Amino acid sequence: MQVLDAINRMRASMHDVSQEYDDVECIFALNMAIHDLTGLLVAARYPDIIAEADLTEGDNVPDEFFRTCGTYPMRITGGKVHLLTSGDKLHIRYYTMPADVTRTGSLPFRLSILNSLVIKLAIKILLNENEYDISQDTSIQSEITQALQLGAG
Repeated sequence: MQVLDAINRMRASMHDVSQEYDDVECIFALNMAIHDLTGLLVAARYPDIIAEADLTEGDNVPDEFFRTCGTYPMRITGGKVHLLTSGDKLHIRYYTMPADVTRTGSLPFRLSILNSLVIKLAIKILLNENEYDISQDTSIQSEITQALQLGAG
């Protein structure tokens, strides 16, 4: 889904006809929602955000690195890899954090249900910023939990 389509859906859901929230605010909320959802997906061990890399002593961790999938004989300090074994390199699997979206980009998730959850979370972030009473917060959170359970099961 394109970011502009997501912004239009957000505005329609919030009944924002006067465009109280400009594109910059909407994109900021989308990025926050993507990061929040990614954290939940990592906790649920969602496989679509896993990448692999070969690391050697002193390498920088990849830019999109979030955390490793499991334990490896290495230590990460200041963004640098320190191997705790005598080998040349270490092959690891790790969870990625999607890069921030831009106005002309697209949402990072392959599944449309995850992109829909990102939009709902972004709406919640924007409306909570203005301290509106949002009764759907609990239902959004339970929808996220339910989607993760269905996907992980």
